[in-house]
Formats: sequence, structure tokens, C-alpha cells
Amino acid sequence: MTRQEHDWMDEVLDGKPLEAELWKLGYIENLLPYTCISDSEKEDIYSRLSLLTDVEADELIPYLKDNQDFIDPKDQYNKMVKDGMFNINLEK
Repeated sequence: MTRQEHDWMDEVLDGKPLEAELWKLGYIENLLPYTCISDSEKEDIYSRLSLLTDVEADELIPYLKDNQDFIDPKDQYNKMVKDGMFNINLEK
């Protein structure tokens, strides 16, 4: 077993939660300005960004993407279509 595999196994067996990977933290940090969540919630996420576990980061990324506020009208339209805004029930 290599040293890196041994370190990973030690963390799992010790029961300590794994720290979030740097690319996930960067991705979260880049998504935050473009989400339509409250400023207090954004500040809370920013303040605990360096303390996030890998599992918390995995849960936070889809939440931020679901609440993403697009600037480009084409992207806004695509999100509205995806969310079912234009599904009209014509049954009478």
C-alpha cells in the first residue's frame, strides 16, 4: 500500500470526516455570487467554507446550482424550461 492510500485509510478508520477537496471549495466560492439565496445565508457559507467536510460540500453544490441566478437571458430561459414553467395543461 502506498503512503497516500495508507493516509486515506487512517482517516476513514479514525472516524474523522474528510475535508472538502479544494476544487469543490473553489466551485462553491464561484457559485455563491450567482445564487438567489439570502445574503446572510451566503455569508454563513463563506464563513464556514474552510471548515466544510466532503459530504457537506457534496450536498451544498447541488443546492447552489438549483438556486443559481443566471445573467444571460438564454440561460434564464433554459432554466425556466427545465423547471417546467411553460408546461401548460390544456385538459378541460
